[in-house]
Amino acid sequence: MKIINFAIVGFGSIAKTHALASFDANLRFNFPFALNLKYVVTRKPQEIRLINTKVSMDLEEVLRDESVDFISICSPNDSHLELVERAVKYKKAIYCEKPLSSNYEDAERMAKLIKDNNIKAAVALMYRFLPAVRLLKKELERETIGEIIDFKIKTYHKSYLSEKKAGSWRTLQGSGGGALLDLGVHLIDLIHFTLGAIEKVKANTRIFFKERDFVDEIAFCEFQLANGVMGSLEVSRIFAESDERDSFEIFGTKGSFKINVKKPHELEFYDCNTNNTLLINPGDNSEELLYYPDDRNLLGFFQSAHTASLMNFANSVYEGKDTGIAANFEDALKCQRVIEMAYSR
Repeated sequence: MKIINFAIVGFGSIAKTHALASFDANLRFNFPFALNLKYVVTRKPQEIRLINTKVSMDLEEVLRDESVDFISICSPNDSHLELVERAVKYKKAIYCEKPLSSNYEDAERMAKLIKDNNIKAAVALMYRFLPAVRLLKKELERETIGEIIDFKIKTYHKSYLSEKKAGSWRTLQGSGGGALLDLGVHLIDLIHFTLGAIEKVKANTRIFFKERDFVDEIAFCEFQLANGVMGSLEVSRIFAESDERDSFEIFGTKGSFKINVKKPHELEFYDCNTNNTLLINPGDNSEELLYYPDDRNLLGFFQSAHTASLMNFANSVYEGKDTGIAANFEDALKCQRVIEMAYSR
């Protein structure tokens, strides 16, 4: 069996998610290759209890290893450009965590490097792989709810209510970027993926804990798409509720669609003509479940979405072609351009 070797750069929480994704993928999916985590690159010595995975503090050692098929960048946002520059010199395929960078200028340079050097690359905007999102895209193309009137997309998290987050790199302007860049980038990509390009932005951002946060904790944006559709986005890292909100609602002239991200296999369809609400689910062995597990094997929508996204990229490395689902660097740059517009308002 073919082995696809990869290296993770950084070993914070999201890197562990990528590592788990590789084991999850090997166990649950019958692909003609195995995904092998050969290296973890860290800034200081660490003991990582993974058999046959080497911990290295020397990125050059990893990039020189011709058996490494791609690197997975899981370090803070402001380090991404340098890591991409170094990987491009070795013509390594690159899987990069979102956002591309902490600022638009560096993100633009990264996208140009990938394009000019013809590097195989993708960005972990993995909400695209939720079965409900892919079903939504199909139904919108069929104009099931008629002409789109409005949309509302929201993510409410509460983790940054904790004082323990003070001093985290995500709270700093240089390395972090705030709720809109950290979480909102997923929502913007979902809008682009399903509804179309965002053309105009009106935004408001807020910091509540000014003594410990230096980037937005709350952001509200009103968008106009290139096709004229209007809608809104709201994201927060300090809104507390028993079930953290992750929702996408689209209203049309014939009904509406709703997605609760925590129920990734369900697309709720309200038919205005019949006054009925239906749940649309992926069928057995459908293309929506090519990389995403069925409901019984779910490890939570977040982990399973990362597994799907990483496995899709590994498969593109193996086959030498892309499926067209994953976000590339140009897609991620478009998201970052919208965020740049929002922050400049």
